[in-house]
Amino acid sequence: MRHRFTRPAGRIALTYLVIALLWIAFSDRAAEALFSDSQLLNRTQTLKGALFVLATALLLYALMHRTLHRIEVAVLEDSLTGLPNRLAFTRELTLRCKTGLARDQRFTVTLMDIDHFTDLNDEQGHSRGDELLILVGRQLRRLLNKDWYIAHIGGDEFGLLSPSGLSIQETRERLDWLQNRVMRSHNNDLMLSQTLSAGSCEFPKDARTDRDMMRQADMALSRAKHQGRDRHSFYHEELKRTLLERLSLAKDLRDAVEREAFTLVYQPQWSVSTTQWVGAEVLVRWHHPDRGWVPPDQFIALAEREGMIHRVTKCVVEKALAELKQAGLGRDALPSLSINLSHLTLLDTNTMTLLRHLIDQRSNTLPKVMFEITETATMENLDRTLSAMQSWRQRGVDFSIDDFGTGYSSLSRLKLLPLKELKIDRSFIMDLPGDQNDAVITQAILAMAKTLSLNVVAEGVETREQSDFLRAHGCNIMQGYYYAKPMPIQELNVLLTQAANTPVR
Repeated sequence: MRHRFTRPAGRIALTYLVIALLWIAFSDRAAEALFSDSQLLNRTQTLKGALFVLATALLLYALMHRTLHRIEVAVLEDSLTGLPNRLAFTRELTLRCKTGLARDQRFTVTLMDIDHFTDLNDEQGHSRGDELLILVGRQLRRLLNKDWYIAHIGGDEFGLLSPSGLSIQETRERLDWLQNRVMRSHNNDLMLSQTLSAGSCEFPKDARTDRDMMRQADMALSRAKHQGRDRHSFYHEELKRTLLERLSLAKDLRDAVEREAFTLVYQPQWSVSTTQWVGAEVLVRWHHPDRGWVPPDQFIALAEREGMIHRVTKCVVEKALAELKQAGLGRDALPSLSINLSHLTLLDTNTMTLLRHLIDQRSNTLPKVMFEITETATMENLDRTLSAMQSWRQRGVDFSIDDFGTGYSSLSRLKLLPLKELKIDRSFIMDLPGDQNDAVITQAILAMAKTLSLNVVAEGVETREQSDFLRAHGCNIMQGYYYAKPMPIQELNVLLTQAANTPVR
């Protein structure tokens, strides 16, 4: 590789040497042949030397100009899209911040990136990802005029600088329109299957330095993604407070993960057909020393964003198995134990292998472990989810779809998944049997499950009327406050012991 780039330097030096020697040799002879007068000959030699120096200087200038231009292009241009790269974007932004303050100019920095781009690379290969990046770059240049500064600043992220002449309102409207149109104004199937999120901040209202502008725009982009992606968000001060709050909570969560400072509770599942406890769901709780009990949906989502969810899941599995063993709860008393599994953990082979190893180490008398995955996460990336679930199902891991009914699964897609169970989301249970729509949806789910030979668990059962309705339509396993609240392992042990000593009627 080194020789391929340095070889032209040798050719240039050799060419220059040959030309210089030929010039010296033939120009001297020509001068001597033309001028016999020594004084005139000396003047000719001086002029000839000056011409040689001038020609050499012009040649060197041309060579240096060409070389430096190529270096500048290589350093400042993205080789894939042909757009300016991160370095060029940063230089332009720094310049605009300096001149903007001096001239009282306003402009907007926007960061855009492609939603789920990593999944596209993993599923279809990096060549397809590169193709999409090229198409997005072309679309941005087509949809924006030349006054906009457009750059590919790395990965799947693009940066935009608005013209200083546009008003803030015009810029906002243009950017909202752009975010919505980039992927939808092209007939390429690859673009139509993807979405784009964007975050913007305004100079000098939101920040006055290039570093702060990038940071604020990135906060706005994160907000757009956390709100569901495929949207455009502008920076505001509340975002900064939210970010600092999240960073503080993330630090505390990281400490809690290191100390394994989580508490587990178990919500039993009741079979109305056999009048027995047939399982329990493990629920993780975190008590913060200053904030008190942090809602699970808050710290679990944070653990996923901060890359800690695998360790949290490992901690839950280890702790649950240890507590069951210490309490002496075997499979006879509690046939099944459900543990919630993040979609990210399912797709992480190393973590799943570790969890499988932990489960295999337990005594065969302990409850059968079943992993619950939310329906929405499952359908978000069906191909990879299906592949991972099939792989682990072949190794004896059972799966349940949690919160079923909220992810808009079709029967054709659901039947592909290697499931043993599905759980009806509590939002459909809470208004039974009075709400006709919930009643129809619940009956449809039960009929679907029966067709696919799946067990069904109804979550959030809180009244006898709900239980009677569900049982009348074929649901036999209930989970909710009507039967039992989530409880520590000691209370679960007492509950199961009492049930075992009570004759079945």
